[in-house]
Amino acid sequence: MSNNILFDIFILFILILVAPILSRILKIPVIVAEIILGIIIGPSMLGLLISSEWLYTIAVMGFIYLMFIVGLEVELSLLKANITKILAITSGSLLVPFLIGYLVAGIYNLPPLFIGIALSTTSMGVILPTIKEINARKEFSQVLLGSAILVDVISMFALAFVIEEEFLAFDKLLFFMISLVVLLASVYLLKRYYIVRNIVKRFIEPYHTDVRLSLTMIFGLAILAEFIGVHAILGSFFAGLLLSELQERVEKLVEKLLSFGYGFFIPVFFIAVGVRTDLTTILGNLRNLEILISLLAAGFFGKFLGTSVISKLIGFDKYESLSMGLAMSARLSLIIAAAELGLAAGIIGSEIYSMLVLLAIVSVVLSPSLAKMLVEKKVITL
Repeated sequence: MSNNILFDIFILFILILVAPILSRILKIPVIVAEIILGIIIGPSMLGLLISSEWLYTIAVMGFIYLMFIVGLEVELSLLKANITKILAITSGSLLVPFLIGYLVAGIYNLPPLFIGIALSTTSMGVILPTIKEINARKEFSQVLLGSAILVDVISMFALAFVIEEEFLAFDKLLFFMISLVVLLASVYLLKRYYIVRNIVKRFIEPYHTDVRLSLTMIFGLAILAEFIGVHAILGSFFAGLLLSELQERVEKLVEKLLSFGYGFFIPVFFIAVGVRTDLTTILGNLRNLEILISLLAAGFFGKFLGTSVISKLIGFDKYESLSMGLAMSARLSLIIAAAELGLAAGIIGSEIYSMLVLLAIVSVVLSPSLAKMLVEKKVITL
C-alpha cells in the first residue's frame, strides 16, 4: 500500500514539473495544463491515478490555499478609481450571466441558483496577466481589473450563501467580522513597536516562522469560518485579503507564500480536479453533450453581453467594450471552486462538475487571446 502511495506521489511531482513546460509550449495558463494532465493521467484516459482519500485530503488543503491566493491578489485600493464605471460593469457582468444561467438550469432541471452564480464568476488571476500583456489605456485597465476584483468578492459571498444557508445569520456573521477586525488591528499595532521588529529579525526570519505563522492563520481562519457555519474557503479568502492589505510591508513573506502555494498545494489541487473530471459521462451521452454546449453558450454569451453592452453605454469605444466582455468571460479559480463546493455539498453530480471544469478550460484558452487581439486591432486601426 505504501509503495502505491509513493508511486502516486511520484507521478504527482512529475506532473507538477511538466505542467509549466506544457504551458509554455501550448501557450496556455499553467493551471489549465495541470487540469489537462490530471484528465490524461486519471480514469478518463490512462487511469494511472485515481481519486483516493489521501489525494482528496491534499487537494482540500490546496483548495483552501487557492482561495487564500485569490484573496491575496485582490487590491481593494484599485476600487477607488473609476468606482462608478466599475460598479456599472460589475452589475452587468454578474446579473446577465446569472439570469441566463438560471433560465438554462431551469430548462435542464439543474439547480438554478447554483448554476446562475457559477456562470457569473470571473477570474482575476487570468485577467491580471492579460492586462499586463495588452497595450490598453490606463482607464480601461483600471476599470477591467477593478470590476474583476468586485465580481470575485461578490461571487465568494454568493457561493457561501448558496452552499451554507446559515451564512446570513447576523450573530455568526458579526462574530466572524469582529474576529477579522481584531486580527487586522493586532497585526498593525504589533508592527509599530520596535521590540517586536527586533524579535522578528532575530527569531522569526532565520527559521521562516513568518511562513509558519501565516499558514497557521490561513487554516485557523478556515476553521473559524466553519465553526461559525460558513465554508472554510471564506476564511482563507479573508486571510488573503488581510495579507494583501499589508503586502507592501511584508513583500518578502508574500513572495514566499506564493512560491509555496504555486510550487505544491495549488498544482495538486488542479491535478486532482482533472483526475475527478469524467469525460466518458459527457462524451458518451447526447443529453450531457447538449447540456455542456448550452452551459458553454450561456456562460460566454451572458458574460460577454452583460459586460460589453454596459461598457459601451458608459463611454468605452467598440473595441474596448468587446475586449472587456471577452476578458471578463474568462473563468478559472472561482468556477472550479463552485464546482468543488457543489459536488461536496451534493448540489451537483460528477457530470455537471466535469462540465464546469471543461467550461473553465475553454474560457481560459479562448477569452484572453481574443480580448488581446481586439485591443491590438484598435491600436493598429488608430
